[in-house]
Amino acid sequence: SAHKLGGPKGVGCLMLKPGVEVAAQVLGGGQEMGRRAGTENVIGIAGFGAAAAASARDLSDGKWAIIEKLRNILEKTLEASGKPLILVGTDSPRLPNTACFAAPGWKGETQVMQMDLAGFAVSAGSACSSGKVKASRVLRAMGYDEDVASSAIRVSLGLETTEDEVQQFAQAWLAAYERFLVRKAAR
Repeated sequence: SAHKLGGPKGVGCLMLKPGVEVAAQVLGGGQEMGRRAGTENVIGIAGFGAAAAASARDLSDGKWAIIEKLRNILEKTLEASGKPLILVGTDSPRLPNTACFAAPGWKGETQVMQMDLAGFAVSAGSACSSGKVKASRVLRAMGYDEDVASSAIRVSLGLETTEDEVQQFAQAWLAAYERFLVRKAAR
């Protein structure tokens, strides 16, 4: 998806190994060697190409390594709080700009609302399930139980994100989590 690289929404790329064939999902014209029907979005395709070239430059210039350090600072700050949370995927290769963590018992959608009120946009569930309130199937497949999977949020950093913003987010999230834990203990 082009928008994952800063390109236009609604444009995608499918890469296939030589010899692998895919049946057309929409029948009609012979575009894309019979794999799809309809006129190509030439402007969108060009935008995707430009975004891919810019992303490749950013990668080779080391910009994403800086973002990876910020993501690690975020995770270390949260972990150092001593609060009961689960950092997902820290022992595996992963995107440099994305942190996923769970606060068991604190619903992801509630965290999203709390962070929105604090001025931060985060996500619960998968990137392609906006507006759906369900535990992450991916986290369930990774072996996390329903409670953990439904209490996970995803935080994405961009090339313009600063360390100060990361710290502000961490403090806002930890303060909201502390309020949740106090309410939970009072029940």
